[in-house]
Amino acid sequence: MDLKVSLKDVPKYLNWKDPALDLRYNVDTDTRDVALTRVFDPQLEEDLERYQILDLQGVKQKYSLEIEKAEQQVYFYRIANLMFLFLLILAPAVALYFFQSDWIALVFALLFIFLMIFLVECFNQAYLNKFQKKLKDEIGLEQAVHNKTIPFENDEVKVHGSSATVLTNLYPEITDPNYKKGKENIIRFGLKDSSIHPLITVKTLK
Repeated sequence: MDLKVSLKDVPKYLNWKDPALDLRYNVDTDTRDVALTRVFDPQLEEDLERYQILDLQGVKQKYSLEIEKAEQQVYFYRIANLMFLFLLILAPAVALYFFQSDWIALVFALLFIFLMIFLVECFNQAYLNKFQKKLKDEIGLEQAVHNKTIPFENDEVKVHGSSATVLTNLYPEITDPNYKKGKENIIRFGLKDSSIHPLITVKTLK
């Protein structure tokens, strides 16, 4: 089962959400190795592979180690916090309760424990948010989409009214219902609503 790079037990306002990013990973039960299985929204990943805009397999391999480090960091903060709370807060409070019947110390200790668990989980979520944003900035999705172009020849395009369809050997059929005539035959791409939209410019025929 894929795990999402996010925490579920913190307020929603702490969840940094990017409409395109959807990081998910698998952990090998034997080796504990982490493999990044998804980076973006499934439709966006399909478009990126179809138009050969990003090497998603390369991206997943590159950042699998980074995901593993982030996961280890989150668990480190969580376990360190629990050990601190048990040894320095809960254990003394329980001792006071049994030996001196000091229930007030026990109540305050429990309240403090719940508060610290909440704060550490908030810190972990903020750490994951920062990690996700850094990863997305390094990948440079918007720039990769903007820079991608596909030139084509006149005999590879069919124009019907305001629609153009381009057939090339290296790419699947690309259709733009609102193409624009220009000085060159070229396909550019736009990113909208977590999907890739081809924008075809067709040379004006004389």
